[in-house]
Amino acid sequence: EKTDREYYTLDDMFVSKAAKKARSGEEEEMQRRKAIHEHQQLAACMEKCPYCFDSNELSKHLIIAIGTKQFNKNVKMKKKGRHIKLIYIILLFKQMFRKVLVEMFEAKDLDCVFLETNMSVKKRYHMVYECIPLPKEVGDMAPIYFKKAIMESDEEWSVNKKLIDLSSKDVRKSVPKGLPYFSVDFGLQGGFAHVIEDQHKFPHYFGK
Repeated sequence: EKTDREYYTLDDMFVSKAAKKARSGEEEEMQRRKAIHEHQQLAACMEKCPYCFDSNELSKHLIIAIGTKQFNKNVKMKKKGRHIKLIYIILLFKQMFRKVLVEMFEAKDLDCVFLETNMSVKKRYHMVYECIPLPKEVGDMAPIYFKKAIMESDEEWSVNKKLIDLSSKDVRKSVPKGLPYFSVDFGLQGGFAHVIEDQHKFPHYFGK
């Protein structure tokens, strides 16, 4: 090792290397403890998560399809005295299911919207992707309603662009990585995305 000191003995060299090794060992132990803590936090979140496949909270009898990276769950949502069917799709790659669902609802003379909500990124909660079938007349008006609602949502003064047009590119190419967001697509067409500025003020059920 190079040193500016005039006297640098063999003992000095060994002490220096031993100190470095001790520091390295301490850093490795800290990293190990950090990794264990993060794993425990993630396991605790997944155990209580209503969308996690291994969770006790998941209603497994409602699952209608399972893939290698996703599963589909059929639920009912009550609204003004009537039930609306809602299909949850928790997945990393969704285009195939999206196309099939659009074709299925078209055969029933229905439109559908796809809602994607990705909140609490730091806590590693699931991104949730939902498909909601709509009557044709409601589907035709849906872009207007969602555009207005997004423009009026969240903080009045936002750092990020309030409404992101998804007609030409995917949400993952439109929203900065690591930020929470909400997006909506209309059938197989594009839609809108919104970067969530304040997760405490933005309701997780915003899309519904």
